[in-house]
Amino acid sequence: MNTFPEKGRKPVLNWLRIGMLMIIMMIAIGGITRLTHSGLSMVDWKPLMGTLPPISETQWQQSFEKYQQFPEYREINTGMTLHEYKKIFFWEYFHRLWGRLMGIVFIVPFLVFWKKGYLPKPWFQRFIWILIGGGLVGGLGWFMVVSGLKDRPAVSHFRLAIHLTAALLLLSYIYFQSLLIKFQPLKKNVLNLLKWPKWIITLVLIQIVYGAFVAGLHAGLIYNTFPLMGDSFISENAFSLTPFWENLINHKDGVQFIHRTIAWILFFMVLSLGYFSLNQGSKNRNSSIKFAMVMIVIQFLLGVVTLLMRVPVTLGVMHQIGAIILLLSLIRIQFFNRYSVI
Repeated sequence: MNTFPEKGRKPVLNWLRIGMLMIIMMIAIGGITRLTHSGLSMVDWKPLMGTLPPISETQWQQSFEKYQQFPEYREINTGMTLHEYKKIFFWEYFHRLWGRLMGIVFIVPFLVFWKKGYLPKPWFQRFIWILIGGGLVGGLGWFMVVSGLKDRPAVSHFRLAIHLTAALLLLSYIYFQSLLIKFQPLKKNVLNLLKWPKWIITLVLIQIVYGAFVAGLHAGLIYNTFPLMGDSFISENAFSLTPFWENLINHKDGVQFIHRTIAWILFFMVLSLGYFSLNQGSKNRNSSIKFAMVMIVIQFLLGVVTLLMRVPVTLGVMHQIGAIILLLSLIRIQFFNRYSVI
């Protein structure tokens, strides 16, 4: 293993932690933006020049007139007042402003640490990938938004899923690097531990993709009952489309059914992980498993309540954050599965 230089260990670790917190906040702000139907209020993308919002009444009117030329206003928000427009503009503007702030927080300390010699190879290369990943996530955000500015006033749920998944992969990568820096493992783990975590992590990522599908298709606003979908466990319309695969990615009923089903599978898999492998391996690993077991119960219940209440903004964002915390807790388990830590 490549140990991290002691002189830069604490500041770099704090930098990564601040960056992770900002990414989590970014995802939460994105969730609020989506749930308040604010994501299409800014119809152009100016990464460098778009920092300042409209200030004068004339500038606000010009921005509003631009918005009126696009499908969301013509098909959904016809008759919206300038005051109402300012409300939805705020969240999308704040979302983009937070992204610019994140760019500064990641790039400026990186340059300072590099100049001070805190980032020898291969750490320098790893952090370069973090910067590239951050830029890619930002670009994918506009790639998502532009899909709702053409023919239909809604972003593609596929692009929404890609944007969210990219952000979570970046967050996961940063978290894993921070664990390497914090614990400085010297060797791979030789214990024959239950190797479920990597498969559970994969399933959590798939579940998050389906959560994005549910959000993008507004599938959380139907079948607001649990555990049944209406009067039956499987909605009679869940697999009514042809070809069959359309039900899995483009059908509200089918997408919600899959999201429900994966939730049950994850619930039992995480609890089973604890049952079969708790008290094996290190203390850090066992405490991480206990946390994940608690988190899966909280996340499952949050999902149920969010569905029953037809996805209010607060619960929707809490459910999204719960998925992130669950993912990171599983990555932590996998880390202690993989490495021996003193």
